[in-house]
Amino acid sequence: MQKKNNSRLRVLHGIIIINTIFVVLSGSIILTSMWISSERNVRVLVDELKVEIQNAVYAETFRFFNQTMIENQSIAHLLYRNFTDPVNNDFERERLLSYYREKMRFHPWFKKIFYSDTEGNIVILFRMQDGSFSRRFVTNNGEEIFIRWEHECVTSYGSFPNSIENAETGFDPRRQIWYEMAQRERGIIWAPVALLTTDNLPGLTNSIPLFDHFGMLTGISSIDIAVDELSRFLGTLTPTPNTNIYIVDQQKHIIALQARHDRDMEKLFVRSIDNQGNVDVNFATVSTLPDSSSRYLLEKVLERNEQYNSIKFNKETYITTRFPITIAGGLDLIICIITPENDLMGDIRKNLRNVTIFSVIIIIIIPIVSIFFSQNIAKPMRVLAAEMSKIKSLELDSQVNIKTRFSEIVDMHESFESMRKGLVNFKRYVPADLVDQLINESISADIGGEMKELTIFFSDIAKFTTIAEKTEPQQLVLDLHTYFGIVSKTILENKGTIDKYIGDAVMAFWGAPSLMEDHADKACNAAINVRNNLHTLSRQWGNQGKMPFHTRIGIHTGNVVVGNMGCDSRLNYTVIGDAVNVSSRLEGINKVYGTEIIVSENTFEQCSDRYEFRLLDRVSLIGRYEGMNVYELITFKDDLNKTIRKIYKCYEAGLQQYHNKNWKEAIKYFGTVLKYRPFDAPSKLMRERCLKYLKNPPPEDWNGVYLQDTK
Repeated sequence: MQKKNNSRLRVLHGIIIINTIFVVLSGSIILTSMWISSERNVRVLVDELKVEIQNAVYAETFRFFNQTMIENQSIAHLLYRNFTDPVNNDFERERLLSYYREKMRFHPWFKKIFYSDTEGNIVILFRMQDGSFSRRFVTNNGEEIFIRWEHECVTSYGSFPNSIENAETGFDPRRQIWYEMAQRERGIIWAPVALLTTDNLPGLTNSIPLFDHFGMLTGISSIDIAVDELSRFLGTLTPTPNTNIYIVDQQKHIIALQARHDRDMEKLFVRSIDNQGNVDVNFATVSTLPDSSSRYLLEKVLERNEQYNSIKFNKETYITTRFPITIAGGLDLIICIITPENDLMGDIRKNLRNVTIFSVIIIIIIPIVSIFFSQNIAKPMRVLAAEMSKIKSLELDSQVNIKTRFSEIVDMHESFESMRKGLVNFKRYVPADLVDQLINESISADIGGEMKELTIFFSDIAKFTTIAEKTEPQQLVLDLHTYFGIVSKTILENKGTIDKYIGDAVMAFWGAPSLMEDHADKACNAAINVRNNLHTLSRQWGNQGKMPFHTRIGIHTGNVVVGNMGCDSRLNYTVIGDAVNVSSRLEGINKVYGTEIIVSENTFEQCSDRYEFRLLDRVSLIGRYEGMNVYELITFKDDLNKTIRKIYKCYEAGLQQYHNKNWKEAIKYFGTVLKYRPFDAPSKLMRERCLKYLKNPPPEDWNGVYLQDTK
């Protein structure tokens, strides 16, 4: 019996030893693999996050300055083509200032637009600090300089009154650096950063010289922009709580930084008081930054001249990104992003260390029970590791519910969920749904495309410019948000791909990246639902006293090139080709016929058995020589009653007589339509054409094709 007991004890000890070794090994393997996998996945996420931030900052910065150049080039072209003396000719000056005002209305970062001739005269439109506009006219007669102001806000005369200055010492644009640079370079230039006149904000001047046919300088067109809008945009980027983003020029001036509050804009200046008590305002440079850590780190980033780096300061490691951006006209900037490594890795490493220590203690104290506890630890860890792997492919929609009594695992899960929610918010900067779709379809994000037959959809808001002028900007943004939400939701519900938003317009297509046999049908279904949903919205807005949005839609089915377009740093999955232009022109021709949805003959042929159409006319669209039949998409098949269908048939009969040059017969048919539908715009239009041709017949070779002459 004693031997058996000893044997049992030895077996028991062996089981304990085996279980202990198993728990120790399995726990070690799980913790090690989890540590390595988590570290690797987090670093991958950090790299992706750096690229996304870089792309967002680069794109907004490039757009900010490039849009300024584009607008200035359009102004210079207008001056060259349509103006002879916009400084001294009252009529031309008023036209020019009105044009300046429209440009500044839609570009809030424009602070001043002006034109200077070669005699030292200048006409300027300012945006004042209170948002009002002021005009400034400088006239130089060679002896004196007359400065005249016209302020919308009369209190501005207190700070900016009319004056007369000596010609040798007064303001002469020809002595300004932007004038001298544009004259010397004989092309578009960016002047160095300077303080703007009206609000003492740092800004840049873009100038373009104008020449006559003999190459002689006639004047300089310029735009002053304030970079405060760029700083406010950077303030919206908060990848981590302590990330700092700076934009500096080659002289290390701080052009923009993260301005989350108005008081942050003060960091762009250095103010000093001289012995007489006068306040001197200068630009902030890297060396004048008040925070020593920011100053040291930014200096190191600029010195090392490397895109990605890590810098240690005060026992902490910082992950840095440095990349240049060059704007045409000689504007070279450097974007610097500095993030404490602890912001990215601290919580993950802390939680992993806590889990490791806790697991080792459990293994040492209770070897047998460690098997049970190891399962409770390993299972949620494996779930979290799997979820972290999904994040690499931007699969952020799933939410894991982990039940555990271990506070360390709870902390880690909460940290993970916080990180996931942060990345979900960050996905709004990129077309995440399209990226997910391309990943699911296994399409590589390489530059290039393939020819496919797709159905293209264009929509636009009628008289949007008028609506924008009569609506407060903030309210207009909210209304557009509601409008785009309805249009986008309807398109996506019908399996469409939204290509882009162009102002108030929406471009979408069907048939890519997912193969779709009935792409024309889905596009027509989406168009009808968009129209119906917006009619409901317009009624609601009408009851509220708001201006409704009336939408025009054009649809065309044809061959296009679809794929990734752009450059190595930024791609756009889009379509190009003649079919895209046709769809856009079809949307625009709604204005001619007073309709809401027009489709091409290609689309009609694929959907005529499922929808009700009316043949409108035969049209030669802008940019095309041959004519094509265009159709009004009315509603779903069999949704028309017999009377309405007969009315539309009567219209098509009149159209046939119109094409046969039987003007009187055509007038009868169109008149019959108008008798029952007095507001039928196409019938009114065609009846007017017939009356015109009845008096002045078209040429003998007239083929009935209407030539579109406006977009």
